[in-house]
Amino acid sequence: MIAPFSPTFYRSLQQLKIHSRRAALGSRQGSHRSTRRGHGLEFADYRLYTAGDDFRHIDWGVYGRTDRLYVREFREERDLNIVVLIDTSGSMAYPEGEGKFDFARRLGLALGYVGLADGDSVMFGLLGKKVTPRYSGARALSRAWREVEQCEAGGSYSFVSEARAALSRVKLPGKCFLVSDYLAPHEDIFPALDFIRSRNFDLSLIQVLAPSEISLPSDTEATVLVDAETGAEIEMPLDRQTQIEYSRSLARHIRALEDYAARAGIVHTLVSSGDNLSDFVLTRLPELKLLQ
Repeated sequence: MIAPFSPTFYRSLQQLKIHSRRAALGSRQGSHRSTRRGHGLEFADYRLYTAGDDFRHIDWGVYGRTDRLYVREFREERDLNIVVLIDTSGSMAYPEGEGKFDFARRLGLALGYVGLADGDSVMFGLLGKKVTPRYSGARALSRAWREVEQCEAGGSYSFVSEARAALSRVKLPGKCFLVSDYLAPHEDIFPALDFIRSRNFDLSLIQVLAPSEISLPSDTEATVLVDAETGAEIEMPLDRQTQIEYSRSLARHIRALEDYAARAGIVHTLVSSGDNLSDFVLTRLPELKLLQ
């Protein structure tokens, strides 16, 4: 098996952690702020001493001022449940030779490795194909990579049905990344996003498009367009007017997704599969506060 990343990229990923806007509800001790009170490092509150409390948590300074015994409570740090959902529909395999699905797959694994290296638990959902076991520990990346690299993009599926199937295996909410080209009707996409949010996940949307999808090639007079999921073909001239109409249609499609994200208070970002993966993960995602 070929390692998915360079040693330098691995080391850089190990310095990061997944950022979640919500308190972690994991089942194990970890590095994320939790709603639970316990023996963490972050002070939470005072409460009156009761029989059986640990004397070491009594704040004697407060006792000196109030003549009453108070104990300090601390906020526990827990692991974060991370779910990385990767679109495997037919459109992710096109255009051929531009590596859109491979970019999405490697991006998902990079996000997963950040969590694994930080002590979080990570599950990958290859939408339309399979859901991996839940992994923990940095060494688990090799097992995750074997599962993910076996999948190829192709076919079609119901976004919402696949999201339900993947999250049905997750007992506690956490952080969810959905990596897709989102080149499906909004009436198929938005119900899936609504469902993920209804499960109290902190959702982030990463849209991966190929360079030729972002900007149609200008050196060709006509092309045959193939619906990646139905196989239907149409011949389309690539004159100036067609390019303008395509750009406007794509912009409207992306804007609707951005508007949804803005209303929901979630992050949406667009990346080209021709971009450098390392730069996107190490620079752009921290700027968006998805990593820290």
